[in-house]
Amino acid sequence: MTDIYRQIDQLLLRSQRIIIIGHQRPDEDALGAGLSFYHYLQALGKAVKIFTADPPPSYLHFMPGIDEVTTDTRIFDESWDLYFFLDCGSIGNTRLPEELFRGRTILNIDHHVSNNSYGLVNLTDAQASSTCEIAYNYFRAVGWPIDKRLATNLLSGILGDTSGFVHSTTRSETVQIASELIKVGIKIHQIFNYVVRNKTIGGLRLWGEILSRLKINKDLNIAYTYIFDADFKDRQVREDELDGLANFLNAIVDVQATALFRISPGRIKASWRTKRDDVDLSAFCGLFGGGGHRKAAGFSADWQVVEKDGELIII
Repeated sequence: MTDIYRQIDQLLLRSQRIIIIGHQRPDEDALGAGLSFYHYLQALGKAVKIFTADPPPSYLHFMPGIDEVTTDTRIFDESWDLYFFLDCGSIGNTRLPEELFRGRTILNIDHHVSNNSYGLVNLTDAQASSTCEIAYNYFRAVGWPIDKRLATNLLSGILGDTSGFVHSTTRSETVQIASELIKVGIKIHQIFNYVVRNKTIGGLRLWGEILSRLKINKDLNIAYTYIFDADFKDRQVREDELDGLANFLNAIVDVQATALFRISPGRIKASWRTKRDDVDLSAFCGLFGGGGHRKAAGFSADWQVVEKDGELIII
């Protein structure tokens, strides 16, 4: 066992009350890693809870333990021995105030290159396809058996963050890990259908509307489109039905980067993607307080943005 795995093992063993924290708008990777450790820590006899600021997407109902995820911030009024962050590039990405964790014992496991190692103990691997891949390696290092619950959650995270093994972060190790998880007896095609093939007719129509707004900035050589909060309400579409759209835009071959802007009153969220090796979106989004990976990153900003003649204008 390497030193970092030993440190994490010792920290988890000596902590009795542990709260697992994932990022806002949790995806398959944050939930897969979080729920895997949730089951693991429960088996060790720990008092454990799992929190995300937003509820899990409805299409991830199949993940074992998903109903245990709480969005109730009153849980932080309780006393916890350990605050366990998973798949969070920064504390701010949880939508929780950083002062809440001052003087607290923090364990940080993540795969985002922008992670600044904010924990007492940090395991960050920007080469890993997902936090679930890191979690799998930890369980193997400590000799913990991977059952169907863990395998389902871990493979969900790997499939989600690689979009079915097509992202550049997919390594031979990633595919080998997936193979080992399948051997436990889970059905990869069923998980893939839940994770990727999960759109309604209304959702696809909304995709079409957003794609019809697609713009090309020739000076910057980027393509972008946008969505307003009202679009979801007008079409009665769940917000999680937009999951995957930012990656879909990255199919455009004649620009160096793509962006999807989510526009709310007084706030904008940007999701950027690129296929190019000479573009570092993590560094770019870091200029605006965001982060992520070289080829997939984002940021949020308190900007008032309006649409005028099909163009977005900051006012």
